Order: sequence, then structure tokens, then C-alpha cells
Amino acid sequence: MTTTTHAALPHKGMETLTRGIGLPGRIAVSWTLAGGLLVGGFLVALMTLAGKLSGNALLLTSTGLFLIGGVLGYLHGAALGYLGRPEGMTRGRAVAALGLAAVYALPALAVGAVVAGWIAMSAVAIYLDRLLPKVAVGFAWVLGLALVAWAAVQGWRGLSNAYARWPQRRLGTALVAGLFGALLVLFLAERPEIWGLQMRVTPVGAVLLAAMATFWLAGPMVTLALRLVEQLPRRVQAAPATPLRAGTSVAIGLAAGVVLGLVAMPFYGAPLRVMAPVVASAPLGALALALSQALVSEVLLRLFGVSAVAWLLMRRYQRRPGEAAVAAVGVGALVQVLLYLPAVIGTGFPSLALAALFVGAAVVLPALAFGILYWTRGLTCAICANATAVLLVALLAA
Repeated sequence: MTTTTHAALPHKGMETLTRGIGLPGRIAVSWTLAGGLLVGGFLVALMTLAGKLSGNALLLTSTGLFLIGGVLGYLHGAALGYLGRPEGMTRGRAVAALGLAAVYALPALAVGAVVAGWIAMSAVAIYLDRLLPKVAVGFAWVLGLALVAWAAVQGWRGLSNAYARWPQRRLGTALVAGLFGALLVLFLAERPEIWGLQMRVTPVGAVLLAAMATFWLAGPMVTLALRLVEQLPRRVQAAPATPLRAGTSVAIGLAAGVVLGLVAMPFYGAPLRVMAPVVASAPLGALALALSQALVSEVLLRLFGVSAVAWLLMRRYQRRPGEAAVAAVGVGALVQVLLYLPAVIGTGFPSLALAALFVGAAVVLPALAFGILYWTRGLTCAICANATAVLLVALLAA
């Protein structure tokens, strides 16, 4: 009797585990609703109440943003659900649960769109000053907040599972936290404009934007990049293996940064109408800005970009590490040129040749150098070189 009972327990546990959409599906569905409600409901309501968004075609705006937020929410929720699947759930079962969750999400989106629409109408309900619209909007707010809280609980469970099985969790956590601090410094120094709305964020908005960019973009990119680095040649390291190598990498990075900064410095300043990097009111402020810019640039362009291209070439096209490295560093430099191109065009150089010289000395050469340093000495060396070059130009050419 005891043997039979013990033998039935695993089967019963698996039955419970595989029933329904499971934790991955709950995360995907809840994040679909939460993403739509946050963007198409609460954001629209708050911007309307603050006078930053017109009340014209409010429901149409809410519905469009709800669908965008819902799609993004499902994609991120599906990724988190897959990575945060419970112990014992296979990858195939998690994928099947996410597919079933996509079916469940369709009727949920229809209900969520109605709730988001009522939330978005908050300013209208206040303006009409009638009891029924206020009650409907209040109920929508309570229901919307409850759904967002449900998504947060499900997401936390998945995040806990994913974090527990993440081999590089210490380094990854440090990088993600550093990226949040760097983005916060950059956004507070020059508050970005929300695309399409011609509105600059407030200091509070800068904090929220940095948190969202870190959570939605930087975190997944760091996670994937560290996974790819594991499959690259051992000389490519996100963090130095020993204190001696760390010290050597820092020294090489500082020296390379000084050289690159001195080469680029003649191309900045009033005669060429090229503004130097922003200098804060104190050297510590300039150092914080330089480190922030370097960390964001090197993590996204080198740790993620160069590693992804090299991995693709070596694993998919069977290229040698040397060939993959040359191509990956070149692609990283090309992406950096494309990112700088709008600013170069807006500078208004007196001639095309001078603009080309500036791009070569201040963009292409540093990008190639940072890529080589990353591949041969690691991320720490590339960050040190980038920050030193930016700080030197900021302090001497301003």
C-alpha cells in the first residue's frame, strides 16, 4: 500500500503541473493586460489630467496604445514565463503553455480594452461631474490596479525562478544595476523628449523612463549577452578572471582612452562648431557623465552587439574566431557611426571632407579600438577606455 502511494505521487504532481497554462501562461496573460492598461489606460489618463494630452479622440488613442502595450506585454511576459518556468516543467511544455496563453489573451484583451478606455476617460468624468461616469471610472481604476498587481505577483514568481537558475546572476545584476544608474544620470543631465509627443520628461519622468528602459530593454539584453559570451572564445570576458588581469585591463583602458581622446580633441570646439561632451559644474559630475555614457555604450554595442554578431558567425556560419571578431568589431563600429550620424549632419560642417575626418577620428577609430579592447581584454577595459576618452575631451575641449 505504501509503495503504491509513493509511486502515484510523482504522477499526481506532474498532472497538477501540466494542467492549464501554468505559471508561464499566467505571466504572459497578466502581462498582456498590464502592459495594455499601463500604456493605454493609466498613462493616457495621467497625461490628460496633467494637460499634456488632448481629449480629442481619447478612446481611439487609448485603444491604439492599449494594443501596443498589450503586444509588448505579451512578448516580455512570454520571455519571462519561459525563463521563469517552475522547476520540473520542460521547455516544450512551457512553449505549449505560452501558445495556449496567447489564445486566452485574445478575449482578455477585449475586456482589458474596455477597462483601459474607462480609465482613459478620467478627465472627461471629472469634467462632466456626474455620479455614474465617476463610479464607472472609479471601478475601472480599482479593477485596472488589481490586474496590474496580479501581473506583478506572477512576474515576481517567474523572476525568482529565472534568477535562481541564472548562472551569471551576480555579474548580470551588477551590470543591470549599473545601467539603471547610468541611464538615470544621462536622462537627468539631458531629459529626453518623448517621441511623437514633443514633450520632455520631468525629473520624475526621467526616473521612470530609466527604470522602464532598464527593465524592458537593458535587462534582457544583458541576460542574452552574458549567455552568448559563455560560448565565445575564453579570452572574451565580461569581467576579469583575476585581480591582476583586472588591474592590467584598467591600465590598458586608461592609456588607450588618453590616446583616443587626444586624437579626437582637435575636432571639437568653436572653430568647427562641434560641441564637446557635456561638462557638469564639477569634475565629479563630468566623471559621472563620462562613466554613464561609456557603460551604456559598451554594454549595448560591445557586450551585446559584438558578442551577438560573433556568436552568429561562429555558430551559424562556422567562421573562425578571428574572422568573426573582425566582422563583429566592424559591425559594432558601423552601428556607432549610424547612431552619431544625425548629430554629425546637424553640426553643419563647412565641408564634406571635414565631416568625414571628424567621423573617422571621433567615431570610427574609437569604436574600432573599443571593440578590439573588448575582444582581447574584456568589457572592463573597453569601458575604461571609453570613459577616459570622453572625460578628456569634455574637460580639455569645452
